[in-house]
Amino acid sequence: MKRRAGVGLWLVLAAAGCAAPKPPPAPAPAAPPPSPIPPAANADTAAAREDSLARAKRARRVRAPVRLAFVGDINLGTMTLPGGVPPDSGRALLRAAKPFLTGDLVVGNFEGVLADSGETTKCAKKRSVAWATSPAALKRAPPKVDSVPPPTRRHHPRTHPKPKPEPVRCYAFLTPAFLAARLSEAGFTHLNLANNHANDFGLDGRRSTDSILASLGLDTYGPLGRVAIDTVRRGDASTIVGIVGFTTYPFAYDLLDIPRSVAVVDSIRPLVDLLVVTFHGGAEGSDALHLPFAAESLGHEQRGELRAWAHAVVDAGADLVVGHGPHVLRGIEMWQGRLIAYSLGNFVTYRGFNLAGPQGLTGVLDVEFAANGHLARARLHPMRQGPLQGPAPDPEQSAARLVRALSTDDFGGSAARIDNDGTIGPP
Repeated sequence: MKRRAGVGLWLVLAAAGCAAPKPPPAPAPAAPPPSPIPPAANADTAAAREDSLARAKRARRVRAPVRLAFVGDINLGTMTLPGGVPPDSGRALLRAAKPFLTGDLVVGNFEGVLADSGETTKCAKKRSVAWATSPAALKRAPPKVDSVPPPTRRHHPRTHPKPKPEPVRCYAFLTPAFLAARLSEAGFTHLNLANNHANDFGLDGRRSTDSILASLGLDTYGPLGRVAIDTVRRGDASTIVGIVGFTTYPFAYDLLDIPRSVAVVDSIRPLVDLLVVTFHGGAEGSDALHLPFAAESLGHEQRGELRAWAHAVVDAGADLVVGHGPHVLRGIEMWQGRLIAYSLGNFVTYRGFNLAGPQGLTGVLDVEFAANGHLARARLHPMRQGPLQGPAPDPEQSAARLVRALSTDDFGGSAARIDNDGTIGPP
């Protein structure tokens, strides 16, 4: 609040007499008015007051326990590769994993673009891609993307179905819109769009993806300015959960800039009871199983110094950090009492992803927080994904054994304990 100071001027008059009156003394210099509070200070004060009130309100509220489930990379199919769209509208892809996709929030990383057509410049030159089959025909039997129905004698040439454009045959992923329903049917609630394939078909592709997922009731996060904030309720108890995603591309929050990442996490922390940070970064492939102490890259592309970055965002207030991007599982660390899963690998990736060896191992990370905000329980449900198939439980528990070995090798005393069944505990 600005205050205005008033200054009174007193005139001292000489007593009346025979002699001429003395001139009045010069008035004392007026004290300068106090400087008004700068607008920035006003804003900071107001923000601090609101933050304090919000914290006090949350402190009085009874909090609820929260259960979260996370998976890695998701791509249900693409029109840009021959045979890239699954049969039966993809209904079998997530069938075996669905019993494990349960929780107050079920989160995955959606790699690619949802649309029935688009243009990409990712593949050397601009190419157009379209899914030309009608929705009614799709329900009956989706044809192969690279097939063109042959002409028949009983049809005039003008009535022949319009040939589909030749598949682009590169790693720009365009998923037909009708496949998106498989995500909501499987139990997903939130999808990360901060990754290297979200922009494969430019801004129009990103907008189409947003629109289609929103129409199914799925929340998205990751692009600049978009943070998912939800309230989990148990009777009269409630917990506010926030999720923010980072990657290395200009349309999203940038994990290459650690000070800025810390500022983003710090700014969201006062708004929520539980803060989850996800990221898409790191090198890729079977050679990327171990987490280095240095910055990583993919070709000439910087992909982050992930160990330093993850520690920094935990120190800034993240309660849980979950990663994806290398297309393989990585180790799990406990840092300052917080769990950091550095990569959950491929989850359901129908075409265009190598699933040989460790790249076919995956799982569902199941995490539960108590009402006091402390980590109560965590488990990695081991699964395996074969070519042109979705993930399914792995009776050999290979993913648990791999993550245990990687955690021990990479983190030593701060490695999370991984039991044979995937149960995760403190070091």
